[in-house]
Amino acid sequence: MKVPSIPVLFSLWTGAMVVVVGETIQWPQFRGEGGRGVAARQSIRPDFGPDTGVRWKVAAPDGQSSPVVWEDRIFLTGHEGTTLRMICLRRSDGKVLWQVEREIAAIPTYEHVAGDPANSTPATDGERVVFYFDDHGILVTDLDGRVQWEKQMPSTGNEYSYGASPVLDAGRIYLNRDGGVDSSLLCLDAATGRELWRTDRTGRIMSFCTPHLVDHDGKRQVLAGGTGRLTGYDAASGRELWSAGGLPIFICPSPVADGGRVFFGGWTTAHVGGQSRIDSLFHADSGVTPAAMKDPAAFFKQFDADADGKLRPAEFPESRARDAFNFIDKDRDGFVSMAEWAPAYTQAGTAPGRNVLLGIRLGGEGDVTSSHVQWELTKGLPYVASPLIFQDRLYLVATGGFMTCVDPASGKALYEKERLGVGGEYYASPVGIGNQILVCAQRGTVFLVRAGDTLAIDHRTDLGETISATPAVADNTLYLRSEHHLWAFGR
Repeated sequence: MKVPSIPVLFSLWTGAMVVVVGETIQWPQFRGEGGRGVAARQSIRPDFGPDTGVRWKVAAPDGQSSPVVWEDRIFLTGHEGTTLRMICLRRSDGKVLWQVEREIAAIPTYEHVAGDPANSTPATDGERVVFYFDDHGILVTDLDGRVQWEKQMPSTGNEYSYGASPVLDAGRIYLNRDGGVDSSLLCLDAATGRELWRTDRTGRIMSFCTPHLVDHDGKRQVLAGGTGRLTGYDAASGRELWSAGGLPIFICPSPVADGGRVFFGGWTTAHVGGQSRIDSLFHADSGVTPAAMKDPAAFFKQFDADADGKLRPAEFPESRARDAFNFIDKDRDGFVSMAEWAPAYTQAGTAPGRNVLLGIRLGGEGDVTSSHVQWELTKGLPYVASPLIFQDRLYLVATGGFMTCVDPASGKALYEKERLGVGGEYYASPVGIGNQILVCAQRGTVFLVRAGDTLAIDHRTDLGETISATPAVADNTLYLRSEHHLWAFGR
């Protein structure tokens, strides 16, 4: 498809001129072009906020998928009850151009508050748009909303909801199906839906890792993580080329590759127990007393407001524990009893694997754990947000509002676990724009952090709604989905 030209663009906020000639910059999938999270040759208004630089703001349905952009259109998913929505909006004003709807039988009871049927981000190549819902399957439309084909699939049964997104590349769709009855990495022909190959991943537990494509030694590879390993597959055939182990068993971040290396890993509660687990469940501003951090009886004494021996969701302080209330409430009676809560203070329930992020040299065959892992990092690890490679540095954003910057060649931290100033979760992946990094706290605060070897925050604003979706950037405009709205910020 021919892409129209756009005028020369000026970066008013840096004082420098940014020239973009002959192309409109798109954001075609999760984390943009190539899944890298980098808005090349872009700049956004430096003082944007709920009352500044808002081009438009429109209501968004329930869901946590990210917006994708192609020319004058934005594609988004959501749901209203059991009605799944595939939505196209006009980029200039946010007006809905068309919607496609499908019904599912019920909304599953997820084990985490972030669970939602509409967590997968669409993908487009300018000819078609790929939508995926774990409780329905794949539906592909053209840019005007005409359904080209549809393939229903069995749910992966992910108790936290499905978080991976489809990847569209060179006429092929790559899909992570970990954890289901048909656990596999799947490759489909984007034009017809025909299955080109399916690589079995039997024994893999659910993961949230979106596949990542990379070229190395003349071969296109698909990188897929999960169940303690990162595996590289031949994109043409699905044949396994290599794998590296020693990674978290339950993984949310997606890999990213650059300079002949791939960076992958993260942090999960599954690998901590006892006091370390309790420390991870409650942030510094959660209000839990030192006694309650050490003794489940003291915790009940502090938070069981009606002293009935049971904790309701509202009685938990804002924390990762409250977010995962359904996981703790084993008998699903709507309350957490002492018998359900006390094991959190022990080593019970820890899983094999470890919290780590690896720098892995691409190449090799078979198990390359010993031969190609060049370095590992064990501090400042992300729980959900994927790593960002930007201006020859690796950036990580962790729960609690901690940011780490690493030399990607050596793994040496240039700065480590520096505080952004807002606690809680960080679900959205960071985005590199101009000379800055956009970071979104789940509580609704958005930061512009200056790229460099020290942490410097250039701008901070609060949108007043939670943020879980990774933003998109196109033509110097920031598109950001919050809990109830989709925002467009520009000059």
